[in-house]
Amino acid sequence: MLQTALRGLALIFLAAGIAGCSRHAGEAGAGGKKTVYLVVKASESEFWQIVMAGARKAAAGLGVELVAQAPVSESDVSRQIAILENAISARPDAIVLAPTVADALVPAIEKAAARNLPVIIIDSQANTDRYAAFLASDNVRIGELSADMMAAALERRFGKPEGEVACLTFMTGVGSLERRKSGFLGRVAARHPGIRVVAFEDAQGKQGTSLSIVQNFLTAYPGLKGVWANNNVTGDETVRALDMRGRKDLAVVLVDQGPQINWGLANGYVDSVLVQKPWSMGAMGIEWAVKAIRGETFEKQVDTGVAAVTPEMLASGAAAELLDPLKYHGEKR
Repeated sequence: MLQTALRGLALIFLAAGIAGCSRHAGEAGAGGKKTVYLVVKASESEFWQIVMAGARKAAAGLGVELVAQAPVSESDVSRQIAILENAISARPDAIVLAPTVADALVPAIEKAAARNLPVIIIDSQANTDRYAAFLASDNVRIGELSADMMAAALERRFGKPEGEVACLTFMTGVGSLERRKSGFLGRVAARHPGIRVVAFEDAQGKQGTSLSIVQNFLTAYPGLKGVWANNNVTGDETVRALDMRGRKDLAVVLVDQGPQINWGLANGYVDSVLVQKPWSMGAMGIEWAVKAIRGETFEKQVDTGVAAVTPEMLASGAAAELLDPLKYHGEKR
């Protein structure tokens, strides 16, 4: 039911975006309203739905017309490039962009810069410095904290911070995920020599693939003691795979919240979740876009934050804003 609701929301966002492309900013901004385009990675993702909801609320508060667009899937990089090119052609007052890969969107970003169109980049870096600001979690730090939480979970479950651990990423080449991977592996090598990473698989940007990857892990590595997944799609499907096998005996650390992940945390499948703040990321993207439009001085690099959530925090209610920001901020799914 949740996926159906998200796809419905996605169609609404896409329809609004397509309509927005037919207007120029001067026309859309009649009455003095500024227009900001938000281009994110995937409309089907819970994470990006939260980013868009945060941006939408910030835009309403700041009197900005927001046009939000995204490809359906993160694997459709060519579609994201086309959306960005169309956004530039529409001549808005600013663009907020979450680039799926670091290189592919650089020509369009630099085209916008050449036209004095401010681009605020969120979540993942692009291999250019021709943007107004970059707002993101410290993804290397997310990987490092994940390794520390994995060591703690292994010690809690098995008495020692050691054992075979299998990992998965949603898509190789995505800047944020590559940095998480680097942080995780670097921290394991530097501080947790007892952890042995036996596999690091790629879901190739496709939903459903992580489910079979985790099932294969459980078969291929009978001595497996832990699993790490580095975004909400891989985390969601990790929980589904473990639930299908009734496996509550592994140390499991995930990145990004989501209903299935939150359920796994509450029901003994997940030891900890490293949570970004997507609502804040979306809202801050619009705030920084408005600053750029006004010509204000602001920081070019901003850390939007990360937190580690445990089952105890879930039970106490201390993690309510982190785990269900839509509900916390009064937004309907």
